[in-house]
Amino acid sequence: MSIRKGRSRREWMWWGAAAIALSVGVVALLSSLPQRVPTSIVLSQSPVQPHDVVNVSPRVAQLPSSRPVRLEIPAVSINIAVGTLGLQPDHQIMVPTSAHVVDWYVDGPTPGRVGSAVILGHADSYLGPGTFFNLKRLKAGNTIAVALADGTVTHFIVTRVMEFAKTSFPDRLVYGSHGFASLELVTCGGAFDHHTGHYESNIVVFSRLVRAVAPVKAVST
Repeated sequence: MSIRKGRSRREWMWWGAAAIALSVGVVALLSSLPQRVPTSIVLSQSPVQPHDVVNVSPRVAQLPSSRPVRLEIPAVSINIAVGTLGLQPDHQIMVPTSAHVVDWYVDGPTPGRVGSAVILGHADSYLGPGTFFNLKRLKAGNTIAVALADGTVTHFIVTRVMEFAKTSFPDRLVYGSHGFASLELVTCGGAFDHHTGHYESNIVVFSRLVRAVAPVKAVST
């Protein structure tokens, strides 16, 4: 998120919350949302080749639920702890409390489970770039690793990087299940409206699970 310099932190937090909240939609009512044709720009896209998913076994596809605790994206130098967020009383998704944290949406599946796990973060604030500032620079084929609380490390490959106008954010596409284990990363992007203090679009990185590494169990002697 971003806002013009000179605003107080209280003002920035209000605008930042409004910016993501408008983009993610009322996900609590996801099943009743109509399908919308998004106004979008493809920033990077490549079909996933068979060799990209050869390591996905039935065991991997049925990973136990375990919340994400760390996110690593080598291509854009991200290595950060992952928090959690849920819904506000008005059923809008909460937003990260700082430009330097990222949070997993708790009402979705955990990374590695079938369905769309979603992690949100701010692009920036009036103080400067945030954790997800360079998310738009990711390319299809880049890798993402998410460590889970039970010690498992899930590995994903980026399949698409898209920019969607906030007025036509595709809730179902981002939060709905695609029939396999996917991970979506969401932040703000596109043109910045200095009159409203909001970005006009969202950047969404789509990825799919390619493998999972279970923790090594200690051998008793």
